[in-house]
Amino acid sequence: MVYDLPHNITLPQQESAQIHRWITRKGACPAYAEQPVIIPGSMGTPSYLVVGKGNPAFLWSASHGAGRLRSRFELSRRGAGYSEETLGLTGVDCITLREERRIEEAPVAYKPIQPVIEAQVKAEMVSVVARLRPILTFKA
Repeated sequence: MVYDLPHNITLPQQESAQIHRWITRKGACPAYAEQPVIIPGSMGTPSYLVVGKGNPAFLWSASHGAGRLRSRFELSRRGAGYSEETLGLTGVDCITLREERRIEEAPVAYKPIQPVIEAQVKAEMVSVVARLRPILTFKA
């Protein structure tokens, strides 16, 4: 499966022959009925392959991850002083051209993904197909 869709995008939505709208998604992606969607975790947490349920109450959308808990700025300024364990990087394989990227994107930077997935399943936005464990991360 090849999946290429931004999580910050404006797309046309045709609800009927007479109703044409534009939906702007910020931190979200389309989740039309039976459409595959990848909801990313972090370097240290799983990502999820889900299928959309086409729920109009949520504008046929799903979230794109759990969101940040700590800003890139905070981690880039203070992160170098933290241990690998504190950053959640113990056992995480990451190839990077710039060490600060690895620190800015450390698992500790993100909110937990599991509650986000559970909430979207409960709200009938998506259904889970697979839980994907990260084995290697590349950060440019």
